[in-house]
Amino acid sequence: LLYKPVDRVTRSTLVLHDLLKHTPVSHPDHSLLQDALRISQNFLSSINEEITPRRQSMTVKKGEVSLPAF
Repeated sequence: LLYKPVDRVTRSTLVLHDLLKHTPVSHPDHSLLQDALRISQNFLSSINEEITPRRQSMTVKKGEVSLPAF
């Protein structure tokens, strides 16, 4: 269930990217779209930075046995 909101932000980021690609620089919303895209990309980057160390610590290489740390 926690992936749903992040997935929604990911899809919105892709939509913003496509919309920005088709919006002329002279359009009044162009700078607002750039800001929204930057904010959503920064959000996704921060989520990824928080998840990556946890994912790596939970990964067990083939043939290794992982024992819980106490």
